[in-house]
Amino acid sequence: MTGGALLYVFSTCPRDCYDTCSMVTRVRNDRLHASEPNSKQPFTGDLLCPKGRNLTPYVYSKQRLLYPMRRTGKKGSGEFEKITWNDALKEIAQKVREVSDRHGPESILQFDYAGTMGLVQRYFPSRFFNAIGASRVSHTICSSAGDKALRIVYGSTLGMLPDEIEKCRLIVVWGMNPAWSSPHGIEILKRAAKRGAKIYVVDPVRTATAEIGVHLPIKPATDAALALGIMNHLIQNKLCNELFLDHATTGFDRLAGVTSKYDMTTISKTTGLTTRQIEDFIGDYVSLRPNCIMIGYGMQRQRNGGEMVRAISILPALIGENRGFFYSTDLGDFDMDYLEGSAIRSRKLTTYNMVDIGRTLQAGKIKMMFAYNCNPLATLPNQGLVRKGFASEDMFTVVHDLFQTDTADYADIVLPATSFFEHYDIHTSYFHNYLSVNEKAIEPVGEARSNSDTFRALATAMRLTQKELFEDDMKVAKTLVSKSKSVEGRFEDITKKGFLKLKVPDRRVYPTPTKKIEIYSAASEAEGLGGLPAHVPVSSNLPYMLLTPVHKFLVRSQYHLRWHDIQPVVYVNPEDAKAEGVDDGSSVTLSNELGEWTVKCELSDAVPRGVLMTYSVLWPKLSGGKNANFLTTDFVQRYGQNSGFNSTFVRMM
Repeated sequence: MTGGALLYVFSTCPRDCYDTCSMVTRVRNDRLHASEPNSKQPFTGDLLCPKGRNLTPYVYSKQRLLYPMRRTGKKGSGEFEKITWNDALKEIAQKVREVSDRHGPESILQFDYAGTMGLVQRYFPSRFFNAIGASRVSHTICSSAGDKALRIVYGSTLGMLPDEIEKCRLIVVWGMNPAWSSPHGIEILKRAAKRGAKIYVVDPVRTATAEIGVHLPIKPATDAALALGIMNHLIQNKLCNELFLDHATTGFDRLAGVTSKYDMTTISKTTGLTTRQIEDFIGDYVSLRPNCIMIGYGMQRQRNGGEMVRAISILPALIGENRGFFYSTDLGDFDMDYLEGSAIRSRKLTTYNMVDIGRTLQAGKIKMMFAYNCNPLATLPNQGLVRKGFASEDMFTVVHDLFQTDTADYADIVLPATSFFEHYDIHTSYFHNYLSVNEKAIEPVGEARSNSDTFRALATAMRLTQKELFEDDMKVAKTLVSKSKSVEGRFEDITKKGFLKLKVPDRRVYPTPTKKIEIYSAASEAEGLGGLPAHVPVSSNLPYMLLTPVHKFLVRSQYHLRWHDIQPVVYVNPEDAKAEGVDDGSSVTLSNELGEWTVKCELSDAVPRGVLMTYSVLWPKLSGGKNANFLTTDFVQRYGQNSGFNSTFVRMM
């Protein structure tokens, strides 16, 4: 059937991505016709990334899960039988009661993350888990170290906005690769460069982003030493903005005590950069104003990641550039207690760190798990230990997903989930300052249900009665917007153009204990994180540091349909390959105390000596049974209890 009216609805890409693009989707005969950028939204403009432009095959893939299933084979075998939603809900409800009665409700774990970033679909399910008293995982795997560091110094993570960055005369891209991670971010850099802005890229690897600026190939995990060395140079040469420091900061008088040992010779030796490179950078940083340091998430996934972000973030304050950085905008004052139904929880919340969940499962504390918005058996570190936990017959696992992921293979019950075209939601961004709507474009494929519908149905099956469990999606969204003081406009206005602007707080206000930028923090010192930033060396007796960024065609483990273009590979510096007797295109085995992984080798001088680079989250089941996370460390940082993925060391054979 080719006739029928063409309908237009507003969509929002829900992925864990800086850009959170607003889109217009065309629908004919209840089928997706095409999606294009919502050009009226100032940040999205006319640009969508390749992932956003090719969503129809994803939605209508023959690999989509279409109905509930019950496991029939061994965990991990992927052997299941079709069942009805009624049977699935009845079985899950019975298991919740049984486990709760026998082991306590805290032995039931809510395991979720950022598979969708929509406010309703991501957070509404917490109402169900609060109602039954379940435990949950902390969302500490990605950026919490940098979040913590910036809150110590500034009281929040709020820095510069995209339009402000674009107007800068100098942009420092530090440990970030927007050419892969932010399509709009790289365009901002290109436009700024075209207007004459100078761009520095501080990164161990010569990334695609490094090609548009001056590349400073720093040794991994030495970024705090470089920042402290820059501070020392500014102090010694009286290049600091004393008026700004006196007015807006506290603790500057203590800084020289920790920076004085980082002279130019020391930081050159530590970071691998030449003194000329460092001096030129400092000269431009002081003279080219306004400027911005864009701080990446990948960098702070080192063992000392929080320390690095903390040190770097102080640099703008020293030269009087108030909040002259970008890390994570995270605007909005939405009532999360209302959204998650905190009031209906009657038991104290037990939280387990996502980073080292393998050890939690090994301890036998969890008897039932709900996994949704996530694929932990691809994304978590120390996969060998994590999989042992998921393989236990003592833990009943429910997985809600669009596809039969590695995690779904280990489930007892698998439930089919909707794509974002099949449900309603609203979205914020951690880059720009717009709230956008995601209207339901089509009916769910097969028997798929959204997160919110699934947990409303489960609440019914459990005979739970709290009214919060049954609010519909649009009512929840409308309540969030109406209670917010940061949204410019009424809720009804979002249906007219697809987005609303969010107010930016006064960035001269610092919600720290002293109400100033805290170069020295007494609260941080009392917490055991030190009163001042520090460089903490990261080392190992193994010869190679393994860096594990995400491929440009993926968002963590999502969009696996592009995998015919993506093969597991490890990039090796030619000199290291020569020393190890490794040939381009040959197979190498990487190993450490956690396991080993055999993967194809590709020689590249973009990777420095002593460093290997590979893509982090290819599905193991589609990549020969393993991925890099069988080697990555599950070390937990002190800062924000964050991961330390990139402080993984291996040998190569």
